[in-house]
Amino acid sequence: MKNYILLFSFLALFLVPNTSNAQEEEKVTVKIGGHIWSESIFDTRQTVSAREGNVLIFPKKEDLDENGEDINAKANFNMLNIHSRARIMVTAPRFLNAKVSGLLEGDFVGSADDKIGLFRLRHAMVKLNWEKTELMAGQYWHPMFTLDVYPQVASWNAGLPYFPLERSAQIKYSYSATGNSKLSIAASTELDFKSNGPNGPSTDYLRNSAVPELNATYVLGLKSNFLIGANVGYKTLKPQLSYLVGGLKYKSKESIGSYQLSLFSKIKIDKAAVRIGSIYGQNLYNFVMLGGYGVSGINSNGENEYTNFTAGSAWFDVDSGFIGEKTTLGIFAGYTKNFGADDPITGAVYARGTDIDFSYRISPRIEYGNGLVRFRGEVSYDTAAYGTANADYTKVQNTNNVSNVRFLFVTSLNF
Repeated sequence: MKNYILLFSFLALFLVPNTSNAQEEEKVTVKIGGHIWSESIFDTRQTVSAREGNVLIFPKKEDLDENGEDINAKANFNMLNIHSRARIMVTAPRFLNAKVSGLLEGDFVGSADDKIGLFRLRHAMVKLNWEKTELMAGQYWHPMFTLDVYPQVASWNAGLPYFPLERSAQIKYSYSATGNSKLSIAASTELDFKSNGPNGPSTDYLRNSAVPELNATYVLGLKSNFLIGANVGYKTLKPQLSYLVGGLKYKSKESIGSYQLSLFSKIKIDKAAVRIGSIYGQNLYNFVMLGGYGVSGINSNGENEYTNFTAGSAWFDVDSGFIGEKTTLGIFAGYTKNFGADDPITGAVYARGTDIDFSYRISPRIEYGNGLVRFRGEVSYDTAAYGTANADYTKVQNTNNVSNVRFLFVTSLNF
């Protein structure tokens, strides 16, 4: 009996310190961060934009008065602090033998133009990391917003309408066999970035399809100076639940599916980085890009049928720190093309930029500071080719180029 007591006493002395260390290592940690962000913006003409002109999409088309003067050829100036942000980062004890982390983040951009200045949810997600796999659930960047390769612009439009801007609630599974490549599969829904339809922009159309948007992403070269990847996605919308024929209501059967494809690459050369990408897809409205869908006819039951608008874009972004430790120079350029409706449109249209044939942007920038305080300056030259969509919306003709120059100055304090 004494031997057992001695044995248990020895084990207790041995295990208590290790248990204490294990508990110490597995504590929950919480870090608070974010930034204070101040922007000054000057545009040489009126723009199609969001959040009081903050998120630039493209210049507004000409609006001629009785004297032939363009009403939209009027400069605009604003100062905003809505991108100031608060962030909570959490690590937690292992679960299912996985490292556990989380992110909760918000800003003052608001969920719509009439809610600007109100605190909104930006990111809220939990990650479980194993040796070669990762499971992420929550609101985060949409899989089309590829974190490995995206424009480094100073503007908060993130390069749209040439590069997609969207955050979404999702479940994403990633697998990395060697650490140099990664395959991710995700199912997502919509929140702030909504598809369009008969009731205006809404999450209803995707939710009523009862199928989440599906995306797959593959990236190769994560550990090298040359990275290349691709993303493909598909979503289904249910524009309406019922329709009328002769004053009688019937349950809707029609829906519309659309796909998008993106290719991207990044090359590192000493202190410089070159990023390039291209996107081709249908119904890109929820990504704040050109496109959407419309009514293409009526089926034998008297219900609307639908067709997509297709658009494509290409962009590149270069930045360099060669001129000093605190100064970075960069330039972004993008081009997008409206390929029109896939089939002739005969009814209502739920799309963006149907009267734009193409648009492009060139925006050089400079950033100074390598600590908590940074200054950023950016000049964006945007041109949109406005015209008239032909009768069936399959192409835009008789175009006239309209341009805007934006001057942006940013002061930020990270914490």
